[in-house]
Amino acid sequence: MDIPGRVDNTIASIEDEPMLELTPALTQKRRSQGRIIFDRFIRNKAALVGLAALILLFLFCFLGPFVTGHSRPDVLHPTDAALAPSWQYPFGTDDVGRDQFARAMAGGQVSLLVGLISMLVALIFGIGIGSIAGYFGGIIDNILMRLTDIMLSVPYLLLLFVLSASFSDGSPRTVILLIALLGWATTSRLVRGEFIALKQREFVLAARTIGAGDFRLMFRHILPNAAGPIIVNATLLIGINIISESVLSYFNFGLHPPSASWGNMVSGGQALYDTAPWLVFAPALLIFVTVLSCNLVGDGLRDALDPHMTER
Repeated sequence: MDIPGRVDNTIASIEDEPMLELTPALTQKRRSQGRIIFDRFIRNKAALVGLAALILLFLFCFLGPFVTGHSRPDVLHPTDAALAPSWQYPFGTDDVGRDQFARAMAGGQVSLLVGLISMLVALIFGIGIGSIAGYFGGIIDNILMRLTDIMLSVPYLLLLFVLSASFSDGSPRTVILLIALLGWATTSRLVRGEFIALKQREFVLAARTIGAGDFRLMFRHILPNAAGPIIVNATLLIGINIISESVLSYFNFGLHPPSASWGNMVSGGQALYDTAPWLVFAPALLIFVTVLSCNLVGDGLRDALDPHMTER
């Protein structure tokens, strides 16, 4: 049996075959997971509209005062009190002559920063508690989840009102801290569920076999694989925090005048609604657009990061 000769002939025939061309189908298969997620997200038109709206809102709030010259939100102009929207005052003025366009930009800075920073702080608390509970289980899981259940069982806004009336000094710092300290529970339960589902997967067992410690397994191997749901929850949490801050300020439990936020702008304009409805509509519309955009981006990320919906 001339087996070596046959092998040589087979190798020669394989080498003589032309190389496969990179067809569009093959190129599609060679895309990285990150590129697949990005392509899927940009095909979601609603998510792109939400992302564009958020970018414009950030530019409006943080660059608008320098570009437009409306950078003095607390200056009183008694002779210009209760003016309708015009070229000089695009959002009109209130009953003491304050420029509502400038106040909308200054209030947007506060509302957006409260939403973002509260989300980050709540995310740190939620990931820390949820990951420890889900990974270690047992009595640690029981203690941490009963604490989480207590936080979820108390009416969120009611507790926020009580704590704000007792401890808040009306500054953005205390509002951020209160919202963050009460907003971590849902993130904690989400992270716990992801850790319970992932900690018995093969890649975790393989890492444990080669000597990886608990914290390396938790934050190097499991947490990155749970990033998708956490990112989606973070985008939705921004909108929830902005609404919470607006509700607090509307009822005078959050930021106190003369500090501007969209919530206390709506509250201040409500008394003049019959004669100057624009004082309510402008900040309320900004709140609506911001929260809706966060939800659209969150839905787009959820679809893009879902392994059952993402093409391979």
